[in-house]
Amino acid sequence: MRHLTYLSFDSLQEGVGASQALAYVLKIAEVREITLISFEKTEPSKELGEIMADSKVEWIPLNFGKFGVFGGLSRVIRMSSKIKRNSIVHARGNLAAISALVRFPYKWIWDCRSMHADQRRSVSIGVKSKFVYIVMRLFELMLAKFSSRIIVITDAVKSEFVARYGIPIGKMEKISTCADTSKFAKSEIPSIKIVRILLSGTFSPAYDLILTNKIIDELRKRIPIHITVAASIGATSSWKDIPYDDYLSVPHKKMPELIAKSHLGFSILRNDLGVCLKSVASTKTAEFLSSGRPIFVNSNQGDFKRFFDSYEIGVVTDGDDHKSVTRYVDEMISLLSDKQTADKCRKLAEANFSLDDGVTKLLEIYSDFD
Repeated sequence: MRHLTYLSFDSLQEGVGASQALAYVLKIAEVREITLISFEKTEPSKELGEIMADSKVEWIPLNFGKFGVFGGLSRVIRMSSKIKRNSIVHARGNLAAISALVRFPYKWIWDCRSMHADQRRSVSIGVKSKFVYIVMRLFELMLAKFSSRIIVITDAVKSEFVARYGIPIGKMEKISTCADTSKFAKSEIPSIKIVRILLSGTFSPAYDLILTNKIIDELRKRIPIHITVAASIGATSSWKDIPYDDYLSVPHKKMPELIAKSHLGFSILRNDLGVCLKSVASTKTAEFLSSGRPIFVNSNQGDFKRFFDSYEIGVVTDGDDHKSVTRYVDEMISLLSDKQTADKCRKLAEANFSLDDGVTKLLEIYSDFD
């Protein structure tokens, strides 16, 4: 069995690094010898170091360094220098994949978490942003052409990649954003005398906070609500635009408990972001569903609309006019009053967002390269 090297630009102590990369690696380490290389903004905690040691993961935490173009280039070079060329390399995200590309390892996997160039262009303006977009698209073309396999997190993006990069559809494997269903356990929805809303994770410019606030205002007219913002460490300050009651900055391991105490969540991205939305599947959505909680999502986000329609759970947003907002709130209140909602949410998560299923698919890919 060939050695595996897992690359992550995301810190394992915050955000998706903690919720996704770390969760995958610890599961993979139960089966394969693995080296994990990540960038950390703060000194790695003793607790995390002990977890890695107990799991027999060879962890190489690198200092994140400076922000900006030169900081990013430095990270690519430093990560690349740590890669063992005779190993299978799993590169999570575009910059990690570029680190693998320039190293020419035995076999390497581009774990594409989003159409990053298009996503960057959709929230940026100016001549500089157009130049950056062109450069990023060229890099994505190289990643698509020269990677051994590509992991995507939605079915919706596959046809776009085939048309854009001229690659065979069989080169791609869909492994959606996952939740550890053993940690995010299903619980019954609490009484709705007071509806507790949990806004978790980061709030980037891609999120539609205007529509989110409209829905919150309409909910407040109907029923008493309490809003908790649980931002990951390092989150942006966009949460300040939300009329929250409590603000917490918590490690990811606290999220199952917070979701269990809540009634619903929000993951509404701006529907005007364009084609990049085909490649998106928010982590928080998988975690809420696994916990048996409905959530608001936007209609163009990955495969969610198809899933939600099939399982009759969650609320899918499109327009932001008063009539639409009223309908969204009606649907959510109906779901919170339905004793079957928690079971339906859980079934969707188990069928489509299970961490164990995702790891099984990954191990099958790795075994193809042994």
